[in-house]
Amino acid sequence: MKLWQKSTTQLDDAVEQFTIGRDRELDLHLARYDVAASIAHAQMLGKTGIISADESTTLIEALEEIAQEIERGTFRIEDGVEDIHSQLELLLVRRLGPIGEKIHTARSRNDQVLTAIALYARDRLERTAANIQTLVGTMLAWAARHREILMPGLTHMQAAMPTTFALWMSSFAESLLDDGAFATAAGEIAAKNPLGTAAGYGSSFPIDRRMTTALLGFRTMVASPAAAQLLRGKIERACATALAAYSATLGRLAMDVVLFLSPGYQFLRLPPALTTGSSIMPHKQNPDVFELLRARFNRVQAVPTTIGMVTINLPSGYHRDYQVLKELLLPAWDEFDECVAVLTHVLPHLEPTEGIVERAEYRGIWSVERVHERMRSHGETFRAAYRAVAESAENIPAPQQCPAYLRKMEQEALAALGTALEHARTERAESV
Repeated sequence: MKLWQKSTTQLDDAVEQFTIGRDRELDLHLARYDVAASIAHAQMLGKTGIISADESTTLIEALEEIAQEIERGTFRIEDGVEDIHSQLELLLVRRLGPIGEKIHTARSRNDQVLTAIALYARDRLERTAANIQTLVGTMLAWAARHREILMPGLTHMQAAMPTTFALWMSSFAESLLDDGAFATAAGEIAAKNPLGTAAGYGSSFPIDRRMTTALLGFRTMVASPAAAQLLRGKIERACATALAAYSATLGRLAMDVVLFLSPGYQFLRLPPALTTGSSIMPHKQNPDVFELLRARFNRVQAVPTTIGMVTINLPSGYHRDYQVLKELLLPAWDEFDECVAVLTHVLPHLEPTEGIVERAEYRGIWSVERVHERMRSHGETFRAAYRAVAESAENIPAPQQCPAYLRKMEQEALAALGTALEHARTERAESV
């Protein structure tokens, strides 16, 4: 079944399979949202008198039954049915006869698809934000557990200045909280109701778009009907950009971990149960999980660009090119969430190595502290003290304990980020 099919049309089999693509598989992600939008649409049709109140009630009851089937996991898109939208109307017609055909009154598959995508994006962004906040909480707990353990900070991949593992990990937590701004922006773009714009040119029926906007929890509605089709690709790219921002931070964390587990660094240790081995070298314990996280987070970062290349320079109005966007975004989103879950699971098992800064190759990291000491004790200018310390910068012993200024920085960072995390959680709860 196809919503556009005429009785005299017989589509070529090869063309049919090509144009359907992966819709039957991927549209299952959109099923509950398409039903929710259809319920709101049926309510509006009944209230405005476009269909009778009894017809509206009958449609809503049937749609609620389908929603329950989706929640139970028994809903399927049948062979020969083009997509979720066709399947939904087919079920309504089977169960209700001609009344089922009235669900498509005053709407097009164009606004139907876009509304489902917008609802999906809003829900999925909220769930991803929750997962990220759980990961941030895990990071901050790890940082608090490993406070005052010194490590060399690196610039140009060379020993630079002393820091702590708590400050290293908390930097990624803070970056993820910053990345949330991209998700918030994507949510704003998906907060406009396109239902009722039909094919991009509105409807001659006396529909009430403000009603469906309120029923579906949209912030506002698309003002110009033609603007709805310009949202296609924009919502998907905004969501992909949010995922890419998170992925950039997490890919760099994965890279750090791989590096810090290597023999040249040995800053971190990973339990054998979280490593893999070699088929030829008995001694190997490989950080495959972090290498795969690095690769997969990097792959997610390509999605916004790929989406942009699909939609670049398309004229206004609807084009079938948009169908490809689901194939780019939805699997990438699944992969991203899986990676976040795995990272949240393995991160607490990372163990920092103590005593790193006592190694000879890292003695120079205390040179800045020695400069500051000379400035305080000798009254020297920074540049004079700098030149004096440079003569013996590689022979400065490490202190016996974490310096007070680093302890203070840890305390301030963890306190500030804990507050920021709670604020983000509160904002998310209020938006839901």
